[in-house]
Amino acid sequence: LSCVLLSAMSGDRFWSAVEATRTKGPLVQCLTNFVSMDIVANGLLAVGASPAMVHATDELSDAVPIVGATGGAVSINIGTLDERWIQSFEATVALCKTHQVPWVLDPVAAGFTTLRTSTAVRLMELHAPAVVRGNASEILALAGATSGGKGVDSTDASDAAIAAATLLAERFGCVVCVSGATDYVVAPGGAVSACHHGHEMLTKVTAAGCLVSSVIAAFVAARPEGCSVSEATLWSMCYFGRCAEEAAAGCEGPGTFRVRFLDKLFSVGSRRDDVPLRAEFKP
Repeated sequence: LSCVLLSAMSGDRFWSAVEATRTKGPLVQCLTNFVSMDIVANGLLAVGASPAMVHATDELSDAVPIVGATGGAVSINIGTLDERWIQSFEATVALCKTHQVPWVLDPVAAGFTTLRTSTAVRLMELHAPAVVRGNASEILALAGATSGGKGVDSTDASDAAIAAATLLAERFGCVVCVSGATDYVVAPGGAVSACHHGHEMLTKVTAAGCLVSSVIAAFVAARPEGCSVSEATLWSMCYFGRCAEEAAAGCEGPGTFRVRFLDKLFSVGSRRDDVPLRAEFKP
C-alpha cells in the first residue's frame, strides 16, 4: 500500500474518534503483564479512558459485567504468562462472550514458545476478540506460519504478515492489526487499511505495544456511531503514532521520550489540527 494523505473528511472522522474517547471515558479492564501495568494505566488515563487493572479470578464475575454495562472493553495481554494468568484469561473471555463485551488480544511473543501460541489461539477459539493486535512475527505464528520472532520482538516486516492477518480475520471474524514500521489493519471482510505514523523510539520503551493494544480497546469501546471496529483501530494507531512523532522531536533518549509521550497522548487530543494523516483507509 502506498502512503497517502487522507481527505479532510477522513481527518474529521479521525478527530471524532479521538474526541469520543476523551468524552466517553470508556472503562477498559486490563489483564496485562506486570512489566506493562504502569504505562498502560497512565497511557489510558492520558487518552481519556478509565483503566481497571483487574485480573483476579475471584472478582472477574463482578468486574466484566460492569465493563459491559458501562460500554467499556477488555484488553488481554499474555506477556507474563503462567497457569494462573491463563485461568484468568479464559474466565474473562467466557464472561466477555456471555455479556457481549468487546475484547482485544495482545498475543505477546506468540511463536516464541508453544505455550504462548497455543494459549492465544485457544482464547480466540473460546470467543473471538474484536481485535487482535500483534507484531508481524506474532501474527504469523497465530496463523500457523513460521515466523522470525525474537522473544517479544519481531524480525519480520509488518507487510510480511498481511496474508496471515487476512486468514485470521476471516477465520475468527475479527479485526487483525499488524504493527510495525507501517501498521496494517485488516477487516473481517479482507479490506486492508494502513497507518504510516510512528517513530522508532517506540521500540526503545518497554510495553509501548502493550499500551497501544489497550488504547485500541478504548477507541473501540468509545467509537462514534457509524465507526466500525476496523476504522476505530486504524484511528487509534494513527493517534498513537502521531503522538510518538511529536514526543520524539528533540528528546534525548528513551527516558525523555517516555515522559513526553504520555504528555502528548494527553495534549494532542485536546486540539484539532489540519495536519494531514499519513494513512490509507479502506472501509
